[in-house]
This record gives sequence, structure tokens and C-alpha cells, in this order.
Amino acid sequence: MPQFRETLSRSSTFWEACARHTVRQTCRTVQHIYLCDPCARRLTEKAFNHRPPIYHGETVPGYCGLCNERTDVTLRLWFVCAICWNVIIAYQKTFVASKAVLAFWQQAVQPQFPNLRCEEREVVQLTPFARRTKTKKQSAAELALLDFLVSEVAPVPKPVFHIELKTGPGSIDDMNEFQLDVNDSNDIIGAVKNTGLPAYIFHCQVVHEYDPPTRCSVARGMWFTDIWTLKANQKDTRQRQGEYKKASYYKTAAFKPIDQFVGELGARRYEQLASRIGGLALD
Repeated sequence: MPQFRETLSRSSTFWEACARHTVRQTCRTVQHIYLCDPCARRLTEKAFNHRPPIYHGETVPGYCGLCNERTDVTLRLWFVCAICWNVIIAYQKTFVASKAVLAFWQQAVQPQFPNLRCEEREVVQLTPFARRTKTKKQSAAELALLDFLVSEVAPVPKPVFHIELKTGPGSIDDMNEFQLDVNDSNDIIGAVKNTGLPAYIFHCQVVHEYDPPTRCSVARGMWFTDIWTLKANQKDTRQRQGEYKKASYYKTAAFKPIDQFVGELGARRYEQLASRIGGLALD
């Protein structure tokens, strides 16, 4: 029996309201997810404004929909709108992708380049939804952090480049085009210009494997490019279907398999990229 059994009262102001919206937003869509007790509490406290589930169901052995660990998990139900729910279910994949980057660095890069250290700087946080006081473009113009920062550790510690991580279910080899929100590309360009450091983009393919009624996320492959090569391979910019966001679409030829990244480091190409920062501009 799980210890976390608290439920949202039917008399609550936030009954039939999206749990992730800080300000009440009517929502009658009930979403379900299997979670271990610690992750159910984390979601409630960090992402859902301390609003507990409306229901706790069966407890089964399986994979937690947040931390991705195999353990005893319990069915939990919340009122959450579709857009916010996409954010919630993406956390599991994002955590797995971040671990894949650090594992790649430890296994493939560190033995050959012990002087290069990779640190996760923009650690994924569980957050509620609140309207921003600045536009995304204004925020990008001030951004100084991306997902990972690579530094030389000796003789004097010195940051040398960023890595921005993108995650999706598709393999670059099987895609017709690569999609990146304009807001995301502006974030990358803003951080590059504000820090004077070049940026690489890693695409990590993360897929679901199923252990009904639960599922886990598994990293299948990884590819890389840099922001200049990506922009050189841009095809067009269009409105995302069913959304207000605009996205740019790129030729997949911009990307290389991740096993070629060690050669990129050996050639110290990031130093050449740094000389091109002045030519970048926000979209």
C-alpha cells in the first residue's frame, strides 16, 4: 500500500482545473500516470502547485512515469490540460537523455580528453505553469546558460563550449527533416552571443518500451551538429500544426553520428566556431 494517499477535495477551488496552472484554468480532462510514491509527491509539490491527485488506483510492479526506475508504482489521476500534460510526460524522456549525454562523455570522451569536463548546467526542473513577464525573444537575448557546459580544467579552468540537448523518438537517419522551435534556436543563439562560447546541438533518440500497464524510456542513439551548420541547412520556417509556435525545419545532413564527436574534439573545431559568433542573429 503506498503511503501517499492524499487527494484533492471536491470542494477545492481547483477541482476541474489544470493542476499545473498557477492561476485557475478550467480543465475537465483527467490524465493518468503510474508513479512511485516519492515522484508522486514531487509532482504534487513542484509541478502541480501542491494539488494532490484526484484519485489513487492500483499499485503494481513497473516503471515510474517520472524517474523511470522499476519499482512499485501506483496509478494517479489529475486534472491537467493537454499542453501541460505533454510537458509532464516529457520529463521521463528528458531525464533519460541527460543521463545518456553524461554516460557518453564518461565512456567515449573522458578517456581520450581527460582535460575536458562536461557539466549539466540547465538541470531539468519540475515547474508549474505561470505566464512570463518577458517574451521568449526577450529572454533569449539575456540567456547565458544552455543544458551542458564543457570546460578545460587545466592549466586554468576555462569554459570552451555549450551543448544544447534535444530529445525525440525519431532517429536522424529516418527523418525527412529536423524540427526546432524558433524559440529554441533563439535560446541557443542568445547564449552563444552572451557568453562568447560556441554551441553544439545533440539530438538524443529516446523511445518507449512497455511493461504493461507501465512504460519506460530508453536512449537508442545520438547525433550532433553545431548551430552554424544547422542554420546553413535550414529549409524554411512554418507554423507548428495546431499550435501558436513557429518552428524551423532543417536538412538532416546537418547532423553526424555521435561517435564522430571525438574527432571533432581532437581537431579542436570548437575554437574555429568561436571566431564566427559575431555573424549570429536572433530570428
